[in-house]
Amino acid sequence: MNALVVPAYFHPAVAGDDWRVLAGHGGGVRAIVLNSADGPGPEPERELTAAAVATGRPLLGYVDTDYGRRDPAAVDADVNRWHDWYPTAGLFLDRVSTHPDLLPWYTTRLAGMRRPVVFNHGAHPHPGYAALADALVTFEGPYAAHERLTVPPWIRDLPPDRLWHLVYDTPETLLTATLERTAAAGAGSVYVTDRAGPNPWDGLPAYLAREVAAWCR
Repeated sequence: MNALVVPAYFHPAVAGDDWRVLAGHGGGVRAIVLNSADGPGPEPERELTAAAVATGRPLLGYVDTDYGRRDPAAVDADVNRWHDWYPTAGLFLDRVSTHPDLLPWYTTRLAGMRRPVVFNHGAHPHPGYAALADALVTFEGPYAAHERLTVPPWIRDLPPDRLWHLVYDTPETLLTATLERTAAAGAGSVYVTDRAGPNPWDGLPAYLAREVAAWCR
């Protein structure tokens, strides 16, 4: 079944209405990525916990890996904070390398992590990563780049629920074309937004209701 996956990089203190709207569409959402401050932040936040739990959807804690360059101790510390401070079902590892040389680094990091674990490569990685993660983000970028997307043959061997696309800077007139391209690329999880800028995930798209109706069938 197709579903939305929402990178919720917005705080209820400044985007409370968006959290309430998101809770209203909970049935069509497979997972919500929590990102308090490029990770879990310095301390747990009750307001964020309450807003996230109200959605009734599985929550994934955001952890930056800086393409395998980040200090492993810092990665592990973020993982532990998410597990200890928030009711997360799993983790969303961002800026994951696509290169096979980093497979051992990520294999080591996975030890002890609460599943599911999603790897955000933002592009198609070496196929070895599919054996490590529960899902792969094989595209993150603007509509203009999604329009030029090509798919390697090995992707076709994975079930759609293991592939995610995150597409921003997409006007509503191009929503249908984006969803059709996502389906043709074999991905079953998607999030499309009209927002852009340094953080296009800082709120919900104006057309969220239409996106849920068109994709979650």
